[in-house]
Amino acid sequence: MYFKKIEMHGFKSFAEPVAIEFDQGITCIVGPNGSGKSNISDAIRWVLGEQSPKMLRGGKMEEVIFSGTDSRKSRGMAEVTLVIDNENGSLPIDYKEVALTRCMFRSGESEYRINGNQCRLRDIRDLIMDTGIGVDGYSIIGQGKISDILSNKTDSRREIFEEAAGIVTYRTKKAEAERKLASTSANMERLSDIIGELEGRIGSLKESSLKAKEYLKLRERYKELEINITLKNIENLELKNEYIKDDLTELKLTMDSLGDKKIGFEKSLEEYNSRNENLETLSSETRIKLLTAIDELNETVNKCQLDSERAASIDENIQRLKDEISSLTEKLNIEKKTEQQYIEKKAEIDKALSDAAGVLREKSELYSAAESELSVLTEQTEKYKNDVFELSGKINSGKAEKNSLKRLQETLEKRKDALSQDKMSGEDSNKEALDNLNRIKNQREHIVSDLNDLRERAADEKAKFSRDQEEERYLSKIVEELRILLGRLSSRVKTIEEMESNYEGYNYAVRHVMKSGLGGIHGVVADLIKVPSGYETAVETALGASLQNIVCTDDRSAKEAIKSLRENSAGRMTFLPVSSVRGRAYKNNRLEGENGFIGFAPDCLDYDEQYKNIIDYLLGRVVFVDNMDNALKMSKIVSDFRFVTLDGDVINARGAITGGKYRNKTANILDRKAEIISLRKEILLKSDEQKSKEMQMEELREKLGRFSETIAESEKAIRQKEKELLSLENEIKLTETILKDIRSGTDKLEKELDNINAEKENSRKMVLEIENKIEKDEKALKEAERLGREHQELYLKRKESFEVISRKITEDRIAVSRLESEKVHIESMENRVRSSAGQLEKDISLKGSQLESLREERQRLISDNSDADGVIRKKEEEKKRLESCLNEISEEKADLAGRISELNSEKEAVTGRLESVQNQKYELEIKNAKNETQLDTYKNKLWEDFGVSYIQAMEFKSDEFVMSLAVRENREVKSRLKDLGEVNVGAIEEYETVRERYDFLMSQREDIQEAVNGLTKMIDDMDKTIKIKFKESFDKIVVNFERKFRELFGGGHAELRLSDEKDPLGSNIDIVAQPPGKRLQNINLLSGGEKTLTAIALMFAVLEAKPTPFCILDEVEAALDDANIDRFINCLRKFTGIQFALVTHQKATMEHADVLYGITMPEKGVSKVLSLNLEGDF
Repeated sequence: MYFKKIEMHGFKSFAEPVAIEFDQGITCIVGPNGSGKSNISDAIRWVLGEQSPKMLRGGKMEEVIFSGTDSRKSRGMAEVTLVIDNENGSLPIDYKEVALTRCMFRSGESEYRINGNQCRLRDIRDLIMDTGIGVDGYSIIGQGKISDILSNKTDSRREIFEEAAGIVTYRTKKAEAERKLASTSANMERLSDIIGELEGRIGSLKESSLKAKEYLKLRERYKELEINITLKNIENLELKNEYIKDDLTELKLTMDSLGDKKIGFEKSLEEYNSRNENLETLSSETRIKLLTAIDELNETVNKCQLDSERAASIDENIQRLKDEISSLTEKLNIEKKTEQQYIEKKAEIDKALSDAAGVLREKSELYSAAESELSVLTEQTEKYKNDVFELSGKINSGKAEKNSLKRLQETLEKRKDALSQDKMSGEDSNKEALDNLNRIKNQREHIVSDLNDLRERAADEKAKFSRDQEEERYLSKIVEELRILLGRLSSRVKTIEEMESNYEGYNYAVRHVMKSGLGGIHGVVADLIKVPSGYETAVETALGASLQNIVCTDDRSAKEAIKSLRENSAGRMTFLPVSSVRGRAYKNNRLEGENGFIGFAPDCLDYDEQYKNIIDYLLGRVVFVDNMDNALKMSKIVSDFRFVTLDGDVINARGAITGGKYRNKTANILDRKAEIISLRKEILLKSDEQKSKEMQMEELREKLGRFSETIAESEKAIRQKEKELLSLENEIKLTETILKDIRSGTDKLEKELDNINAEKENSRKMVLEIENKIEKDEKALKEAERLGREHQELYLKRKESFEVISRKITEDRIAVSRLESEKVHIESMENRVRSSAGQLEKDISLKGSQLESLREERQRLISDNSDADGVIRKKEEEKKRLESCLNEISEEKADLAGRISELNSEKEAVTGRLESVQNQKYELEIKNAKNETQLDTYKNKLWEDFGVSYIQAMEFKSDEFVMSLAVRENREVKSRLKDLGEVNVGAIEEYETVRERYDFLMSQREDIQEAVNGLTKMIDDMDKTIKIKFKESFDKIVVNFERKFRELFGGGHAELRLSDEKDPLGSNIDIVAQPPGKRLQNINLLSGGEKTLTAIALMFAVLEAKPTPFCILDEVEAALDDANIDRFINCLRKFTGIQFALVTHQKATMEHADVLYGITMPEKGVSKVLSLNLEGDF
């Protein structure tokens, strides 16, 4: 087992994904202080389960996540994956390569994975336990760990020795056993408390149970007495109800006669009342018409008065409107005159504005011309200034460029000479590299050929191994399934057998007799017969409750059992004495040939011959048939047999048919027995199958073991060839890279030489062009300066004239603005006057319309009043006619009221007599109802108090019942029940339950005590094993320490001592050392370098005693000089089977590395990794 690589992403300073591959041998990790090289050892410690932020050089665990820099955001998570090669199976997991992953999120949540599958931290710790690579072991050793070894902290020093001794697993198991022991002891205490509580209850429950049984006997007698008393009361009430029914019949005849008379009176009254209602309706209609006529007359008179008043009001309004129209006309004339005045004033202003505008236009034209001329002069002046500035710059720039080009020509000549020398040297190097490349490629071809042969053989072996491994997994799965199935089957058999032994499913009387140990009891019928498979339902249907009948030797045995049942109130039971029961098996040859006939029931069962009479007695007239149709046919042939089908349908001897199926059928007694037989057979079959599969699996495992060894040897050879091939490939790549670089360099040199020649010629031409251009620019500069001065003088003269014109235009514009404001004001006043005149015209028109309307209305009122007198006369005549008609109706109503009064008197007399008879009938009905209610009460009492209906209660009726004696006895029974006080009927069952639970808990306590004893013995055994293993490992380390100390110091003496030899697991481990030339002393008195060498010696002693596959040393040799480092490395090289990764600053250490990783920090806060294979690259 060894580490293949570690991948980090977002862990501490490794912001980007980084992968570091570990090869066999020594890997050195170097870099300046603060570059993050120790973060690699922290990452390995973290992924292996380190939970202390302090051990990771932090304050809290979230600090392992990359926290960001000035230019980078922080990460949301840190993830580290450590890939371990498990070819030799050192880790207890079926993978050749194991990837351990740990993730940490900023929320504080963590994830652990093994080969991508999520797991717990405990799973990882269990996986690497006792391998030496745990976080508390000795596979990761830094300066802090060295300090812990040398300090007085014995716990840190002891962890290393215990990991080397391989007792961590035992300590973990011991701790687990101690936790289980504590839990079991606590369970024992709780169980003892419960048993003590039950012991206090069981005595009182027994007394309550006996009291409850007496109560049940008295209550049964009370039930019989109460039912008979109630039945007698029901009989008396039914007799009374017969007499009441006769009286009710006579009263009903009398009521019918009186009712007929009453109906005759009511019919006559109905006719008179109908006529009276018609007269009332006619009277109401006439009265309404009269009131309507009076209202219309009054309305006509009132209207005439209102029209007269309205005509007078109209005359007044006509005069008012005439006056208003006259006033409005005068105002209109005034507004017209004002409007004309404003129009004339506006015309004067328009003329003044026109004159001023003409003058302003002339001056504006002069202004525009002057402004345009001034602008042109400004632009020309500025242009000449810019020309002067630009030409001066060009001249200076040209002179500087000319000097620069001359210096460049000198530099190019020197560079040309140097490049020519480099070109000649590159051609020699290229020839040498080509020869080396051809030699390496020839070597690679031979290795590739050998490697292909090895891979083909390994692939064939792996394919065979995979096939056998798959078959082994399949067999393992089948064996496990068979084991689980056998467990379930055995559990089921045990459960059913317990049910059989406890007689579950039988009534309480059967359980009582079978458990009481009475003499002469053979067993229940169900236990004494064997039923063929498939016949269980038919037999159980045929026997019914008789299945639970008890077979005994003789009558005396039956009497003793019945006596026990009676004394214990355990119920009733049917007993079948072998000595006295006589049965007969009936046969009929006519049935045997019928379709569907299976057999006569006694012939279908298997039983002891001594029980033949009993079986014939129970099943002598029963025939088994296959189905219902055939059973019906046979019942018509022979009528004195009972036919039972295999489905449990029954055709009784007298033709009654019983059948159907329960919704939820539970296992019955016979099914239970058949199931036990079936289960035992299945257990035998499955056990044989399991043994066969286990033998096959064992053979396959032996075969797989042989394959594994062969594959391991092949893969080892392949890895060796691959390593050689990889080394050659790296060498080829390096040589090709060198060739490529040489060729590229030569090409670049040639191109550069060409470029230099071209550039020299180009610079010579550019110098000539620049000199010509400078001469032209100097002439142009003089001309531009002259023209600029002339335009500046002309500009100043034109600017003075422009300012005079500008002032005059401003004065004229102010005058025009003033005239325009005055015009706006006059136009506003003109509009207001015009609007006022329009409104006056509208008002005059409206008033004229109103005047015309009033004149028309006055004319209409005069016309209406001339017709009103004729209408009033007609209304008065109609009123008189309606008053005469109303008087005639009132006289007829008075006559009809007298007749109705006489009939009502006669009807009341008949009604009084009828009510008297109804009252008598009502009283009798009440009595009858009370009796019926009482009857229902008595019948309900039977059901509510005793759970029986009236029909069922008749079965309890005693022919010798005497009411007075029964009442007296009932009082005595009630008194005895009262004397018993409160009775807990459930105490009977509760006592049995508590007693059973008490017995069960006592058994449980014994089991738990056995478990406590077993755990205690296990802990003692583990203590002995731990001590032996620790002492053996410690003695090895002591010897190794002495030897390694001498190797590192070149002599001297060192010891490891236990402070208490009798208690090696609890004593301190002391280190004393004597370097060459010094006396023996405690390690704390040594120098810094001596302390470090001593700690390294101890570390090497531990590794030699129990090698770990991988070891990280983080600057452990920092305090050593070069000479001591050589000794340190020489010792390190002797551990050929261990991978070493050294985090170091020492150059002497780096010289001995196989692979070198450099950690740099090109960007502040972000680490980068550079790798170098010293064997392949140099």
